[in-house]
Amino acid sequence: MRILFSLFLLLVLLHGGFAQPGSGGPSSSRNLSNAEAMHIIGTEWNELVGWLLIGERTVAANAPPANCDREIETISTAQYDFLLNAERAGLVTISYWEGRGEFLKEKDYTNKEKIEFFLSGRLKKMTILPTDEARKEQVRLLRHNRTGCMSFKVGDYRIEHVTENRALRKGTTELAAVTVLYRVNYRPIYEKVYTAGNIKISSMRKANVLLRFDPARKRWHTIAFDAANADEEIKPLNIPAVYEKIQ
Repeated sequence: MRILFSLFLLLVLLHGGFAQPGSGGPSSSRNLSNAEAMHIIGTEWNELVGWLLIGERTVAANAPPANCDREIETISTAQYDFLLNAERAGLVTISYWEGRGEFLKEKDYTNKEKIEFFLSGRLKKMTILPTDEARKEQVRLLRHNRTGCMSFKVGDYRIEHVTENRALRKGTTELAAVTVLYRVNYRPIYEKVYTAGNIKISSMRKANVLLRFDPARKRWHTIAFDAANADEEIKPLNIPAVYEKIQ
């Protein structure tokens, strides 16, 4: 199961909507230059923070991704998948309640199998704690009674080139749909989780990015993006969902 940006890695960038380049919509009178887009995206992405969900947690089918704003025990299957890769990478320890996880020592079960154990009730609840290795990358720690989140820097980004830049409007909202090529050096936590999950992730990537103009502050800011390795197709996951919510 692939790791998505919506998962257990909650990127603290943005609340709002996205439009996938090529999705149509009337054009806007306000234009964002390529240079401005590169500066805004690069600045905001270099402030990206990932959240490692810790504390007492359970997993449920079709559960929305848990966030770090309040105490939420139930996490999504994608977030659990991420946690399992983090465990394989030595970044968290996972202990299962009531001794229900003892049978896991019988063999090296796959992430998919462990997710099914939760969904079938064979596993009920767990406690996740960051290891000393993970704490080396800690930026901030939040506690909400029995749950918590440890934040870490995602990586160092450099926007190389803008390949598309379209002005959009939805209702009264001014938008810009931008496609960029970029280079990223991921920080240890992020890189180790992907390596543990055998997920190919290159330092050269591309992204469709949706930006919105804030008339009160008179500035553009990123509200969503979908990304892929430079030689792969970008799948429209985040942008359509966010765009749909824009009034």
